[in-house]
Amino acid sequence: MTAEELTAKLVGTEVPTVMEKLGFSVEFVAKNVMSGAATVTVSQIAMLWQGMPNKHDRKRTRRLLDALTDAGLLECVDAVAEVFRVIGG
Repeated sequence: MTAEELTAKLVGTEVPTVMEKLGFSVEFVAKNVMSGAATVTVSQIAMLWQGMPNKHDRKRTRRLLDALTDAGLLECVDAVAEVFRVIGG
């Protein structure tokens, strides 16, 4: 998914505001969360984003994935392991 495609899907949602507040770019989310693997984990995305994420980075990453879930773009398939599946991609 391109950044433009993701931006179009996010119109009318709170996700752009959440992404800005948390420090995620549309380009990063489109490339690393919404494209490629069928599932993503909080740890995986936090590592791509921060390299060596601390607990606060992982918490912010979880908030991003929850916002994308609320927008109907992800589905939480394992809350304990923090695994999400891309839907509507």
